[in-house]
Amino acid sequence: MSERRGRLPAGGALVNMERVRRLPLDDAGIGGDSYVLLLTANHGLSAYDAAYLTLALNRSVALATLDRKLATAARKEGVTVLGPFAHGD
Repeated sequence: MSERRGRLPAGGALVNMERVRRLPLDDAGIGGDSYVLLLTANHGLSAYDAAYLTLALNRSVALATLDRKLATAARKEGVTVLGPFAHGD
């Protein structure tokens, strides 16, 4: 989101993600951070929303959301959506 709004230069998200990778954190999925950035770009999601979608994809679980844009992206990725946007707009 910061790249799109001009607060970070192009590629800044990737540089910052590399910094996060150096932290002693457990990865919730296979290449999760790269996939988060891919979903962010492909669907115009925030990294926060893309992280939830990535987790749903990696765990093969449904995604409950009240966010229309996230629900649309989830359906396009083949994730079952729960909530008011379960069946589209």
